Amino acid sequence: MREFQHTVQDESIKEMDLLPTKASKIQVFDVTDKVMDRVYQKEQRKARLFAKGLRSGIAVPAMISFFVLGASLTGYAASQYLEFRNSKGDVVLNTAKADEPTDFAKTYSRLLNAYSQQVKDQLQPGEYAAYYIKDDFMNNADRSNPIKFEYKQGEFSSFNSLQNEIKRTHAPRLDSPSHLPNGYRFDYGYVYPAFMYPKFLQNKEYRTLADELIQKSKTAPAGEKLFIKKLSWEKADFTAARYVKGSDYVSISITTLTPDSKLTVFQNDRDAAEKLTIKGTAAYYIKSGEISGASITSKNRLGWKDDDHHLLYEIYDNPSSPLVKQDLVKIAEDLLTSH
Repeated sequence: MREFQHTVQDESIKEMDLLPTKASKIQVFDVTDKVMDRVYQKEQRKARLFAKGLRSGIAVPAMISFFVLGASLTGYAASQYLEFRNSKGDVVLNTAKADEPTDFAKTYSRLLNAYSQQVKDQLQPGEYAAYYIKDDFMNNADRSNPIKFEYKQGEFSSFNSLQNEIKRTHAPRLDSPSHLPNGYRFDYGYVYPAFMYPKFLQNKEYRTLADELIQKSKTAPAGEKLFIKKLSWEKADFTAARYVKGSDYVSISITTLTPDSKLTVFQNDRDAAEKLTIKGTAAYYIKSGEISGASITSKNRLGWKDDDHHLLYEIYDNPSSPLVKQDLVKIAEDLLTSH
């Protein structure tokens, strides 16, 4: 099932030196979709949003400099976009129309996903690994980040066990909402390791890791392409939980941001979006303008940036969800009250 994803391997895509063109066109792949990639592996990943500033020195676990959410005030045409400003008047979150990815970007993303899956297949739940791909196309495309990272999430089927993992790893805190839609129950949740190598090749430990795996690749048998090293990790910067009722679900994700993060959210041209104020906090709400189709990743999205605690919250459901805006607002009220 694919709902949550939080990987680091995409973080440099925005900044990498693409062979025929610059990497800006690859930004259309977004963090929330990357988040959704992790948990709902049967769902087809589609681009939805991109944001800057989640981790220092990167472009993430979606194309990242990092993620966030926003909205448009128009009906079904995103001809106008929202801006969220901090107390100083600086724009900290805005919305924008996502460009279609180039063929080159699609090829890179397809290959990266394939290699990533091969690595994950060799991991046990809860294991985190660095890997080097002996592939000239991949390495020439992303010269700033030769080492990729993969995590096979350990899923916690009870809320208490998830809470214990959150405490153990210092992941973003998640209190159980008391106003879930009628009939929805906790399904599972997990945390994601915090990235340990800010600024990639500018980081000494990252360079050491890269040298080790690249040297290993040089003496390997012909045809061997993946070189993996499992990593020890203790701290998480992402928490996710899913609640279900039959085949329907509503999910909550919380991501740690870097201070002074500036985030951009992308939406479909046909989406209806608006700016809300919930418990004194500015939030965005986006309702899918599509009735059906593979491009839909959720029917409703609601999110906000917590500047005091440097967190990004997002609540979203499945494409055929029976939920409405007020259902997500009630969950948001619980989360905001708990903090």
